[in-house]
Amino acid sequence: MIDFFGPDSHLLLNPRMPEEERARLEKLVPPLPAHVFVATSGSSGAVKLVALSKVAILASAVAVNEYFAATSSDVWASVLPAFHVGGLGIFARAQLARGRVLAMPWDPQLLVRTDTTLVSLVPAQLHDIVRAEVRPQTSMRAALIGGGSLDPQLHQAARALGWPVFTSYGMTECCSTVAIDGQLLPHLEGRAEEEGRLAFRGASMLTGYATGEGVIDPKDADGWFTTEDVGAVKGRALRVDGRRGEFLKIGGESVDLGRLDGVLDSVRGEIDAALVAIPDERLGHVLHLAVAGEGEGIARQFNERVLPFERVRGVHQVAEIPRSPLGKLLRTRLSEALS
Repeated sequence: MIDFFGPDSHLLLNPRMPEEERARLEKLVPPLPAHVFVATSGSSGAVKLVALSKVAILASAVAVNEYFAATSSDVWASVLPAFHVGGLGIFARAQLARGRVLAMPWDPQLLVRTDTTLVSLVPAQLHDIVRAEVRPQTSMRAALIGGGSLDPQLHQAARALGWPVFTSYGMTECCSTVAIDGQLLPHLEGRAEEEGRLAFRGASMLTGYATGEGVIDPKDADGWFTTEDVGAVKGRALRVDGRRGEFLKIGGESVDLGRLDGVLDSVRGEIDAALVAIPDERLGHVLHLAVAGEGEGIARQFNERVLPFERVRGVHQVAEIPRSPLGKLLRTRLSEALS
């Protein structure tokens, strides 16, 4: 377990990450004390290594703990991967409040057999709860749902089962939670910039991105970090409308279609093919492959090179892949053709 008050630094990566990618990221770690380094997908398409100071992580933990009045009597269930800030933050909050963490595999029935009082989930996990019609134990005080937009019907169904659902919005660069139920937490400021892009500053901001030659700080001179998310801020109220470019969420995981297009290009050879995001009730989206030719071999090679949640779930043969005169994929047109 990480000591968030200690001087040591830690690199946290998905154990299923391809070895080549893991080796690349390990080389980027700078000699910064009291930091945690985690991976995230950036707007450039490459996976970035984010440097988060333990001071910043604890600032986020303080804000969440104060929101829920967390104490040493609370028990956090750890059902999210600790190599993401959503899972990492649970341990910081518990350590700060001197509470307890129960680490367990994801299973709704197992969760409700514990004395958990606080839990962080992604929408896909809440979907599992509702589908299984599992009611919470009486000790449960809050289920914080983040990692993607929450369908209103799913929200209502969970509430009807008795789950104390709170929606959250957060990101790696802010050390996890930015807002709960549409209200900015007190340790952060927010604003909408050009084209509605959301920007934040405050005590829980990243130190920067590790490059192998040092750390690049993406914040401006006044400490504002501009995100790829679009929305509005009015006072302390935050509205998030979506993601610029081609970012989406699959089971709470951020997926950059631009980066995955590059993986597909490396395996499709002369056969034209493209990735399409298909709405999915449980995961938010899943990826399918459209191919102008035989696609099973391409899908197999692609799936061998990506993380489990990024894998292609279906293959569609099409007469042609719609592209602009300059060869740019017209993904929206392709999605409409397959719907």
